[in-house]
Amino acid sequence: MKKIYQVSILPLFLSILLISSCGNKRCDEHINTSDININLEIERLEDDFFALTSKDEAIRFMDDNPVLTEAFYQRSQYPHDSILVNKLLALSSNPYLDTVRTEVDLLFDELADVRESFEDAFARIKYYYPEFEPPEIKTIITGLGDGSDLYVSPELIILGLDWFLGEKGTYQPQDIPQYIRKRLNKAYLVPSCLLFLSDSFNATALEDKTMLAEMIYFGKAYAFTKEMLPCTPDSIILGYSQQEIDGINFNQERIWAHFVEESLLFETNHFVKTKYLNERPNVPEIGDKCPGRIGRWLGWQIIQNYREESGIDFVGLMKETDAGKIFTQSKYRPTPH
Repeated sequence: MKKIYQVSILPLFLSILLISSCGNKRCDEHINTSDININLEIERLEDDFFALTSKDEAIRFMDDNPVLTEAFYQRSQYPHDSILVNKLLALSSNPYLDTVRTEVDLLFDELADVRESFEDAFARIKYYYPEFEPPEIKTIITGLGDGSDLYVSPELIILGLDWFLGEKGTYQPQDIPQYIRKRLNKAYLVPSCLLFLSDSFNATALEDKTMLAEMIYFGKAYAFTKEMLPCTPDSIILGYSQQEIDGINFNQERIWAHFVEESLLFETNHFVKTKYLNERPNVPEIGDKCPGRIGRWLGWQIIQNYREESGIDFVGLMKETDAGKIFTQSKYRPTPH
């Protein structure tokens, strides 16, 4: 049977109509965090990095920032530190990084908006989890090497700002496909960190290796991120363009039918699961225009239905580990178009 995957502008029109009908209702008004004060200080490590002029200073920088040095410059991969020391000194004095630094300073300025987004999100986390302590946040300009763009743990977040300059950046990350590179811009910076942070709150049954369990895990991760960044568009949370979301919504019956017909929900084969959950330019098994990670999107739809049908509160949702129960009680069925 020939696979059909259509794109319609109708969902976009309806979404605009829905937004217009909401009046002045604030997207974040359903909880009150006004009495929760989060005062973040973001440490700009690039200032120290660009001040490096000697091997001793480079070694001190590495020793003072062991997590950064490993995550962004892969210190343990070098046979001895002198190689990395020379690399860092070459980077810190490289004239092309002056251009990058100027572009970072122009785009991110004093990081006021990034700090505010983190503070708002952390206040919301603390509302639900009073024991939560915000992680330290540091920034660096990496030189777009072989290391990470982000490091996120419950204690520390490091932002490789030059990775998030977007398409207008003079220098672009190499060997990264366009469907991933399009998410390397400022709008995705804080949401990407929240997706990673959600893991600390996202209880799972590790013994459950089914596609459904992983779909639910990702659905809860999206739900967490949306809860903490309620004014962030779904397209940013999901990492899809609005056109891709409109296409998915228009074709959700076909997407669901494929999962049912191929008995995918309880699939445990890793190779099969990656086709629907991992990064890919598209999912040709469903249709050439069906974007990658479609199983994660479907998991979020199930989670949204589950919250509506069960009335479970947010903390209870994040504690629930029974994927089968979530799916059954969600009564998920795609909306006809």
